[in-house]
Amino acid sequence: MALARDERARQTFTWLAPSHRNDFVIWIDAAVAATDRRSRIRTALDILAGRDGERLKTESA
Repeated sequence: MALARDERARQTFTWLAPSHRNDFVIWIDAAVAATDRRSRIRTALDILAGRDGERLKTESA
């Protein structure tokens, strides 16, 4: 659902090799707490959409 709302992240995700897509899914699914899963989903979307540098700047501020 999150990918459906973020066109840029969805495009990048579909261009990835299946093994790399699986890595994202496993990483997100490995989070035990729902809050951690949501955080990982947001992080994955930022990485896929090329916003990871922006996210890191705001987190360190």
